Amino acid sequence: MGKRNSLKQPLVLVGLLFLPALLFYFFLFNTTAHINRLPFYGPHGYGVIKVPGKRPRTDTILYEVAPQAYLKETGATDSLQFLDGKIRVIHLLPQAMYAAEKPIPDQIVYAAREILSNDGQVQFISLFEALPPEPLPQPSSFSASFDSLANRWQYRFVRDAQQKEQWMNALLPDSNMPPQRPDPQSLVLVDKERRLRGFYNPLLVKDIKHLKEDIGHLNREYAYNFASHKYYKFDDKLTRNPEEE
Repeated sequence: MGKRNSLKQPLVLVGLLFLPALLFYFFLFNTTAHINRLPFYGPHGYGVIKVPGKRPRTDTILYEVAPQAYLKETGATDSLQFLDGKIRVIHLLPQAMYAAEKPIPDQIVYAAREILSNDGQVQFISLFEALPPEPLPQPSSFSASFDSLANRWQYRFVRDAQQKEQWMNALLPDSNMPPQRPDPQSLVLVDKERRLRGFYNPLLVKDIKHLKEDIGHLNREYAYNFASHKYYKFDDKLTRNPEEE
């Protein structure tokens, strides 16, 4: 009897030591952390999605900006598609800015510096309505802080009024947009697949702060890719019509 009691005490101690660890791994492997996505803006459709090695399924087809063409300062043609695989912030500046004392407003310089210095991968694109009559000031001329950031701030230009209209329709489509219509000169957050994820007023410091936070959130979405990560599942409710939220 005494021998049995002497064995019971070590077994109880071992159980007390290992039980918390067993419970921890049980919940780790059998629970899922739900993470909200940023909204997906633009018209949504429905259709068959085909993934290699899997059965086709009917699901929501999210809006993607077509690889719109634009011009470099040299006049050479380029396309939005060359930045696929990168998060980017795009905004439109009117041709009238060429006649202003500062063709690139201080608010845009501030926004570009904040966004580019906050994330080492994001791209910032200032899109003008037409080629400039003379070279625009380069980012390095605004501040020494741009020396290491300038290669990710790019100036691009549309060819004519028709191309400008195409860009406007691409970045500000008619349906599934925020209840408060974004301004045509908003900063537009575009993800790696050319999907619209947010609109921000460059004149408001609070909007620049929100944009930086949303870029960080978007990076976490890619890091916690629900298709391959076992312990995370994104809440898909925000992929639906934002007006219905």
